[in-house]
Amino acid sequence: MVRVMIKRKVKAGEEGKLQEALKDFRSAALYQRGYITGETLVRTEDPRIFLVMSTWDSLENWNAWHENERRVQLADLLRPHLEEDEQFFVYYVVGREI
Repeated sequence: MVRVMIKRKVKAGEEGKLQEALKDFRSAALYQRGYITGETLVRTEDPRIFLVMSTWDSLENWNAWHENERRVQLADLLRPHLEEDEQFFVYYVVGREI
């Protein structure tokens, strides 16, 4: 099992666009093999910084989604609204099979 954290910093005034785009990401991820759950957080000190956390049953299934054509298309549509490149952090859940 892996947890994936994606940090995105949106341009000022475009927070609503990011929130809508993240709904599309989540809707598409729901149908991907190995997707377990996800949530979106907004940083208290800077509401332009979003952290999406998702849980996948395996690194292979996360990688398949990361390379999925639909996810790549959604990321391309989102990119112009970001102030900086998104950052990905992938962690194994301790005590679970790898």
